[in-house]
Amino acid sequence: MKSYRTIVHIMALSLFGALAGAAPAKAFCLVNCEPKPDDAKKVFENLIKKKFDKDAVIEDFKVTRFWPLDVEGAGHAGYEFYYTAKVRFPNGANLECKPEGGAVKPGCSDNTSYYSTTIQNQMIKDKQYIEPGKVVEFKDETRFDEEGSKWKGQDGNFY
Repeated sequence: MKSYRTIVHIMALSLFGALAGAAPAKAFCLVNCEPKPDDAKKVFENLIKKKFDKDAVIEDFKVTRFWPLDVEGAGHAGYEFYYTAKVRFPNGANLECKPEGGAVKPGCSDNTSYYSTTIQNQMIKDKQYIEPGKVVEFKDETRFDEEGSKWKGQDGNFY
């Protein structure tokens, strides 16, 4: 009787192992598999340092709302975060765009009231000058797209 139970246990474990190897990794993630607010903050920080200044300091970051997305037609899931943030620019940003005599330099924006890193329909494409020491408030959003068992942020990194 003992050997029969042993054989049944071995067969059950073998079957479980075979199924586990064939299933996608995300199938075993039952809790806390989605991107987190800390991931959204990291994406924001990476984009701030790339678009504005590598020495920028995030003084405050608060996720205001978030939810999963069903990206219809794309065949994958998404996750979206809305947030507010305050960023200090000790060295300023895009100093080459400092206005001189009221004239805006080519490739620079005259907009000093709205800043964004990810909202594509409101993105300011040209460089924005930020004076040294200024604190800028961001009301922004970021999205993650599921690729395999990972989530790709708008900074191009996986989380």
